[in-house]
Amino acid sequence: ICGGAQLLIGAFLLWTHKQYAPIVKNQFWEPFAVLIGLGIISQALCYLGWTSASRKHRCYLGLFCALLVLFIVILFLVSGWAVATKAHLIVPAELAIETSFTDFLARDDTNDQTHIWNRLQRDFRCCGYNGIHDYKKNKQGFPWSCYDPIDTNVFSTGCMHVFVKSIEMNMIRVAVVAVASALIQSLGIFCVIQLTMLLKRPTLMLPNGDNHSVRVKRTRELTPLSPATIGNPTPHSSTKPPIPLKPVVPRVDQPVMKASH
Repeated sequence: ICGGAQLLIGAFLLWTHKQYAPIVKNQFWEPFAVLIGLGIISQALCYLGWTSASRKHRCYLGLFCALLVLFIVILFLVSGWAVATKAHLIVPAELAIETSFTDFLARDDTNDQTHIWNRLQRDFRCCGYNGIHDYKKNKQGFPWSCYDPIDTNVFSTGCMHVFVKSIEMNMIRVAVVAVASALIQSLGIFCVIQLTMLLKRPTLMLPNGDNHSVRVKRTRELTPLSPATIGNPTPHSSTKPPIPLKPVVPRVDQPVMKASH
């Protein structure tokens, strides 16, 4: 479940970011791709754990536990990396967005309905780099994407603040998904330890109260009995004295009396 959630959320965030990635020069997509890769690795670990538990192989369980611990550490590192990326993306993102907006104005692509800046202003409900004053400085009219289609008002918010805030929120989502997956999958470590302890010393409770391992029991079943074995009981056999048999009284038939005539 955790691996599937990582795959879905990582793919959705990467697809959302790729739509407007040219505005920031195709940067800041790495955490989303790493989250997808971790989801694939989580599915492989799930298969290994299922195989180890079904076969009850202690070596496979130990390997699965070690890989699971390493994977959880990687998840925590990825969450910290996403938070650090969020803290350092403001300056390079602002520079990339400003350069992209300058090219948008220089080429006079404001009437191009398919241009990425028109799509950004329409979807994020923003206008210009810092606001509507960016178009007034260049003595250009507002493009159609700056108008609200409902009340025909011009969006007053600048796209730089909205778009950078959107990237920061996506980084926080990556960190939250990584931490939540690490905490949930850490429960598997305790389950593996408990299962390994149960498989370590298999015992069998006999009716007389003795505890015999399964391996000893199978060995004794395959060993034929001998007079020495019968006369000298093994240490695992019961030391209770045998129960004496009750004497059997012979059956006596009663004589048949014949009647006289």
